[in-house]
Amino acid sequence: MDRVRNSGSMNAQGTGPMSGDFRSAAEFVESESFYSALFGLHGHVFSGRSACRHVSADTLFFIGQSFEEDLKVAPVSRLYQLARSGAPERLNDAETRQIRLAPDGRVLALARVGDEAGLDRIELWSGGATVAMSDVPGRIEQIDWSPDGRRLLLVVAGTGADLAGIHGGYAQKQKMEAPTWLPEVTCGAGEDLWRRIWLWDLKTAPVALTSAPVNVWEASWCGADRIVAVTSDDHGEGSWYAALLSLIDVKSGSTTPLFTPSDQIGVPRGSPDGSRVAFIQAFCSDRGLVAGQLSMFDLGSRELTTVLTNAIDVTSIEWRDGVNLHLAGIRAHETVVADYDTSALSLTEHWSSTELSCGEWAPSSMPVGASDAILIAEAYDRAPFLAEIVEGELLEISSFSAPDAQSRMSGCGKAEPFSWRAPDDLEIQGWIVRPSEADGTTPLLVDIHGGPISSHRNRWMARTRAAPLLVSRGWTIFFPNPRGSTGRGDAFSRAVQGDMGGADADDILSGIDALVEKGLVDSDRVALTGTSYGGFMSAWLPTRSDRFAAAIPISPVGDWYSQHRTTQIPEFDVLMLESSPWEEGGAYFKRSPAFYRQLNKVPTLVMAGGIDKSTPPGQAQECHFAALRSGSPSVLAIYPNAGHSLRSYPEYIDTAARIVRWLDTYVSGPSTAKI
Repeated sequence: MDRVRNSGSMNAQGTGPMSGDFRSAAEFVESESFYSALFGLHGHVFSGRSACRHVSADTLFFIGQSFEEDLKVAPVSRLYQLARSGAPERLNDAETRQIRLAPDGRVLALARVGDEAGLDRIELWSGGATVAMSDVPGRIEQIDWSPDGRRLLLVVAGTGADLAGIHGGYAQKQKMEAPTWLPEVTCGAGEDLWRRIWLWDLKTAPVALTSAPVNVWEASWCGADRIVAVTSDDHGEGSWYAALLSLIDVKSGSTTPLFTPSDQIGVPRGSPDGSRVAFIQAFCSDRGLVAGQLSMFDLGSRELTTVLTNAIDVTSIEWRDGVNLHLAGIRAHETVVADYDTSALSLTEHWSSTELSCGEWAPSSMPVGASDAILIAEAYDRAPFLAEIVEGELLEISSFSAPDAQSRMSGCGKAEPFSWRAPDDLEIQGWIVRPSEADGTTPLLVDIHGGPISSHRNRWMARTRAAPLLVSRGWTIFFPNPRGSTGRGDAFSRAVQGDMGGADADDILSGIDALVEKGLVDSDRVALTGTSYGGFMSAWLPTRSDRFAAAIPISPVGDWYSQHRTTQIPEFDVLMLESSPWEEGGAYFKRSPAFYRQLNKVPTLVMAGGIDKSTPPGQAQECHFAALRSGSPSVLAIYPNAGHSLRSYPEYIDTAARIVRWLDTYVSGPSTAKI
């Protein structure tokens, strides 16, 4: 079948609603106009991350994201300074990855893209100007100051290392001046594939501390002479699932295993005096999204303690001082910020909310002073804003809302918590967004999150792809958090292991039933979508139920056999399916949508990234092929330069527009009858 680039494939009848140059389609123009208003273009800061406060309470720093031109070019991240009485001031013109204040709060370290290909740059800022800089080969993924403020630790990914799924799930590549016919050769080995710790004494050039076969995923100082790290003996992205907690000697670079977890670990934080290590231990599906139990390892006694956190699935931690550990996390519908006193063994909650959330991928905040914290907060109907928690109150410091954003958001609803009972009577939770003027039933789009060990939160509507556009057109959006989601404890997250597409699918189907029974949605106009694991479920659920009028899997898995042999994370499916990819039958066959999808006729739009290594584009092709064999209209859109989950621009805008067109054609329009 011929493919028309940037317009999708033809459907089963030879023509389709996606043919032609889609950039001129009314839905694309509407999508581009809507998101342009939400983001504010030409340098307007629409979101921020990695905020911190200078020793002077009147000065704050953060990484701000903005579109310098239009939505056809990816947003950029820059360093900004903010005085409480003024507007954000941009301090540099380079793509900035990380920032970290020195222990005394006077010097800011920042990691940015260097001036030469393949190099990142580490810089020191003081008094609003650069005072020192140096380059390192690779991508700086983490920076951390030594307790005495004299050295910096850098975690650097080699120039050929794969990125995690939440960062695009593709292999970094350097542009080469070579004929286009030359093959891309991969052998699975190479010095540029490893992640290493580099040390910088702030005077001479940074030096590599670790080397192969030690791969460092995350690290932090643990006292002045040791570093605690999450390590593996292989550089492959999938080796993270079996990574260890290790202690690294700063002088020799020698690595000593401290703890071998039964599940996954992340966010290691050594105490300033080097006596203990805090980290998060959880059953996980994605590197970079660790949500679960707060653990404390005593380096003297070698004892491991699990800290009780009032049912909070912890997602970020930072030492406030030598005794108090600051944390943020999820508890059911709530986002929570708290401190744990390691001396009194007590937890103090500073702030919790269902009306707001914080953090880019999961809740995060930074401690300030003796009891305050700084964070980037947001809600579905409230643009991100820089905020501070003072004496238990969340105070807005500066909003990132664009001038026209509020007027465009006004007709797009509000996120509300929603709970229902699964077939086994377990309470399941999620969120719904209803049209502001809804009166009676509406069409329903079910948006399933990735992971599966993740969760939907009360996040800004600009992060929800086509949802606000559809709400403005009279749709209800359902964001379920079925079994496997975070925020409900270890047993709830672990319930999806060995049962992907089982009880969690029933959780989602029963949630749809609950919405129908409440008279909120039309049972004949239900569609579903999702990315990554949500893409798998969007392809899988039509094999479990005949209630769907349309399906839109994004970056899906269609065939677990071929997924295992082509993905960068084959360890994931072995862990989650609890079956063997080398044997016929079993979960690898029984839970593959492509082996059943041809049995049910559901109009299907499948979208994926051409350089995605987490769920390679061949998976989308298998879903599309099976849908066509059912006799369904089906379109396959592969974006050649996009990675996992299609979060780059302008692909994000294009996918939103295609979703609206597909649902208008097969659900909202005259073709609502099931085929």
